[in-house]
Amino acid sequence: MIHNRLTHWSVAVSSERVSYKLEEQKGLTVKRMKLSRVERWMLANQYLILEKVDPDEAAYYAKAREAIQDGYEFEYDKIAEGIFDEPHTMSDAECREVIDILAMFSALRESYDALSDKSGLDAGLIKFIGFSGNDETKQMGYANYFCKTRDAFQNLDRSHNFNSHMPLLPLYRKMLVEWKKEGNLRPDNLSKEAIKRITSVSLRDD
Repeated sequence: MIHNRLTHWSVAVSSERVSYKLEEQKGLTVKRMKLSRVERWMLANQYLILEKVDPDEAAYYAKAREAIQDGYEFEYDKIAEGIFDEPHTMSDAECREVIDILAMFSALRESYDALSDKSGLDAGLIKFIGFSGNDETKQMGYANYFCKTRDAFQNLDRSHNFNSHMPLLPLYRKMLVEWKKEGNLRPDNLSKEAIKRITSVSLRDD
């Protein structure tokens, strides 16, 4: 494990050199992460603790601690890789929108399954196929996270990890408008007419 960490560090250094050269050649000013003295003190202590409790990773943690302790700003982004920054984070409103979309499709599925007469309805439009893994990555990630950590919306198909392979958020937003016309915050027990109206919206309806 230590070897893997050190190898990763070596590759990272090589990658940073290439990146730094490209930045120099293009005359770019790169915005680097800033840490206050107190923040560096707290992080350095945390890495020191990790060195003691996880000896297999001690060499990696020691390098990170030294960089933070001595204030080597060039190294911060590499140490913090995997910690998302804007625009890849999700605001409260964005999280709630994803939950609403999941709740809407869950209600559509439950209501559709309860109908004795399904004539005139397209079963394919009831299924939630997710968000685009390329264009709506954070929405896709949060949908998976929410359902997994809360064991929520079990009637939605997760076999494809909610990756639709096409952007669908604009369509979902139009569907939400129709869904919320049913009166409640997150209405369920939808009628056949309501299901048809919600699933019939199109981006060409504007």
